[in-house]
Amino acid sequence: VIMAGMGTGLAPWRAVTQDRIAQKRAGQAVGPCMLFFGARYAKYEYLYREEFEQYINEGVLTMHTAFSRDQARKIYVQHRIVEAGPTIAQMMLRENGHFYVCGSARQVPEDIYAAMKQVMMTSEGCSELEAEATLSNLKMEGRYTVEAWS
Repeated sequence: VIMAGMGTGLAPWRAVTQDRIAQKRAGQAVGPCMLFFGARYAKYEYLYREEFEQYINEGVLTMHTAFSRDQARKIYVQHRIVEAGPTIAQMMLRENGHFYVCGSARQVPEDIYAAMKQVMMTSEGCSELEAEATLSNLKMEGRYTVEAWS
């Protein structure tokens, strides 16, 4: 499972991660879980930080954060997705992974889609059209889902 949440879009992924933690603590096998979280400032907006750090320590979660205003050059979730491209491609294309995006409908879904397209082109050595077809197929299979609001 790969999840991307911006701002309050983190809340659903907290619930998913809590469920996975409960499964692991009950002795059930839990597959890899990767979370991308973005906000403006870590100091003010890193929601549930201690809780997520515990999940990372328990081996249930890998987390990539992007705080756009904490440095001179703005860093967004889509940048972190591209950085983790080989792992994302492996999880999505070879391990039957699912990718979920939750957050603002403004520019975020398009920016995340562009990052995922770049991941597919770079990791798979394919054309832009082939990457778009791959993402389209993932959407049709219910393995690339966006929940965005205005």
